[in-house]
Amino acid sequence: MEYRRLGRTDLQVSLLGLGSGGQSRLGQAHGHGQDEATAIVRRALEIGVNIIDTAPSYASSEELLGAALDGVPRDSYVICTKFRAVADDDLKPAEALRASIEQSLRTLRTDYLDVMYLHGVAPNLLDRTLERFQEPLEQARRDGLVRFLGITESFERDHEHETLRRTIPLGLYDVMMVGYNVLSTAPARTVLPEAQAADIGIVVMCAVRGVLLSDDRIREVIGEWKDQGLLARDAVPDDDPLGWLRGPWADTIPAAAYKFARAHPAVGTVLTGTGRLAHFNENAEAILGTPLPDELVERAYELFAPVSRNAGF
Repeated sequence: MEYRRLGRTDLQVSLLGLGSGGQSRLGQAHGHGQDEATAIVRRALEIGVNIIDTAPSYASSEELLGAALDGVPRDSYVICTKFRAVADDDLKPAEALRASIEQSLRTLRTDYLDVMYLHGVAPNLLDRTLERFQEPLEQARRDGLVRFLGITESFERDHEHETLRRTIPLGLYDVMMVGYNVLSTAPARTVLPEAQAADIGIVVMCAVRGVLLSDDRIREVIGEWKDQGLLARDAVPDDDPLGWLRGPWADTIPAAAYKFARAHPAVGTVLTGTGRLAHFNENAEAILGTPLPDELVERAYELFAPVSRNAGF
């Protein structure tokens, strides 16, 4: 396993992180239960994964992780969870954050959280969210319930990554979670270098999800971009638009996409989510194996950064 420094937290985190959200949610979407979740968590720990991401909104993921990690030395892993500030199209009351943290601590069976994120903050709600919840978040840190503070963007809507770009100069957060993948490369020119300069740790989500798991969806999305004038007609082939990513380093697009996500030096860890042990092993092999050639990483930047569209669902 390769380890990287997660910004000013000084945490040394595994390049591959275990996520419990996404489409699978540790197998919950496929009817899997505790035994399967525990097998995945224990396999991740076995190969050196030491950072695990979750949220109360990921169905029973916190509960599954709490049971799977029971008996594992607490200082051997980094646990990150979240608080979603919005309910019924309005902000929750300020005290809801503390209640959420305390519930997460109980469910995860731990005395402290390593990283606590404000979850999926949309640009239009950013100012109000900070005004209402930043002080309770800071208080939770002062009380020892939380070690480091973070924020995650609303990837499916915030195509310009406005939330993260606006918060970087504020110096409030130690960690940021950004949606970043081989089709959504704009953060490599904006969020990633800006965060790196501010010594903010970067966690990558949506490295491989949705679009990148389906050749048909890849063709569909890139075809739409061409039709909209966002991408030149001759930029990539119509039939196999990402085929140039395959080679001795990766025989599938998802494998190449994991390698792309790890390539930027600002990236601390790349999350992978799955409900199958075999799939987890494939993802680990992809991200830890032969890197994607630099020229292909650069080609992805040049092709898709100007498109400025988040593709991952």
